[in-house]
Amino acid sequence: MTEAGLIEYVKFPDALVGKCFTQANLDNLREAGCEHEFSSVERDVGVYVERLLRSSEAASKRAEKFG
Repeated sequence: MTEAGLIEYVKFPDALVGKCFTQANLDNLREAGCEHEFSSVERDVGVYVERLLRSSEAASKRAEKFG
């Protein structure tokens, strides 16, 4: 997608490497019986971009049709 110019890669700032990390602690959810398997950011970013592209393409087609 970066090659096609659809998204732009922004390098993570060197000053923040190793300093920023977020991860949910699921212990309380699991103890309460939640067995849901959560998706990864890596997977879902791609899903999100694909949906944006489809939405954008549909909007362009509507604009062409209705001028």
